[in-house]
Amino acid sequence: LMVAGGGASVIYADTVTDLGFGKELANYGEYSGAPNETLTYEYAKTVLKLMTNEPDAEGRDKVLIIGGGIANFTDVAATFKGIVRALTEFRDKLAAVNAKIW
Repeated sequence: LMVAGGGASVIYADTVTDLGFGKELANYGEYSGAPNETLTYEYAKTVLKLMTNEPDAEGRDKVLIIGGGIANFTDVAATFKGIVRALTEFRDKLAAVNAKIW
């Protein structure tokens, strides 16, 4: 999970758990507090590097849920530019581990 906002991130994680996938949750993090494009790019790169390090041992697809939207004091466009830049950079590695992005 990569979610903007502390409250939203808790709701996302709770929902994943409620749906029976709590043991599959590999990353819980949020990027609120008005991070700029560079900070979200670096954060996204860290998550993507870990996610693409190796394929799933059981051959399952890997899933990344990115959430966010309206925030009181965060420039959402800047945060998503950083995430998109990292996703673009990791495109081939994401494909190699059958990653699905939601």
